[in-house]
Amino acid sequence: MSKVITEAAQALVSVEQAPMTIEIEKGALRKYAMAIAWPEKPDARYVDGSGGVIAPPTFCTSFHWLAPLLEKINPSMPAYRVALNGGNEYEFYEPIRAGDALTARPKLASLSEKPRDDGGVMLIIDLEAEFTNQTGARVLTARQRLLRIYGPENLT
Repeated sequence: MSKVITEAAQALVSVEQAPMTIEIEKGALRKYAMAIAWPEKPDARYVDGSGGVIAPPTFCTSFHWLAPLLEKINPSMPAYRVALNGGNEYEFYEPIRAGDALTARPKLASLSEKPRDDGGVMLIIDLEAEFTNQTGARVLTARQRLLRIYGPENLT
C-alpha cells in the first residue's frame, strides 16, 4: 500500500499533458553560452555560428516544462521534508537553433516510493517531455527525476 502516492497522482502517469511552446531567442542562447564558458570565451557555434546560432547542450535545463505538470501532482500529495533533483537526461536528435519554436509534450512517466529506515518514504517522480520544432521535427527528449523525502511526521 502506498504511503504518499494518491489515486489522483497515479491517474496522471503516462498521460500526455497540454502542449506548451518555448521560443528560442538568440540573445538568451548567447547569454547562456557566455555564462557557462566564463571566464573563457564561449564556443562560436553558440554565439555567432556561420550556420546560425545553436543552443549549448545544457541550455534545455532552462526550459520550464515541469511546472504545469507539478502543479497537477503537488496538490494531491502530502507535504514533504526535502526535495532533490535526482538527475536529468537528454537525447538530442536535431540542433536547437535561435528562432526555433519548440513544442513540449510533457508527461509523468512514473511514480514510485521506497521505504526509509526512519519510517518515512522516498518518493521517486520521473517526468519526460518530447520536444519538436516548428517544422514538426523531433529535436529533444528530456527526462528528469525528482526525489522527495517524507519523514514519519509527513505521513500522519
